[in-house]
Amino acid sequence: MGWKEIVGSELGILIIHTEDCLHCVELQAILGAQPLSAPTLWIEKQAGSELFERFPIFAASVDVMPFAGIFSHGKLENVVRAATKERIEEVLLS
Repeated sequence: MGWKEIVGSELGILIIHTEDCLHCVELQAILGAQPLSAPTLWIEKQAGSELFERFPIFAASVDVMPFAGIFSHGKLENVVRAATKERIEEVLLS
């Protein structure tokens, strides 16, 4: 599933990461063992240019990695510094 399908789904999560991000590696391991309840896709920050062009507010929000965007039916619903699975789940419940 590509980022366009995640963005267009009822609820989807895009997690932006970088290669040298230790928190990203840790979160990937956790989510590999205990996935989130919504479709999730990891995107390398440098490979996200088309996504960032389409969602400039999301692009402007991305700061400390990993960073997640919560999307629904083609709209950015929320953003979160995705340091832990619990942080992402809190945003999903709000």
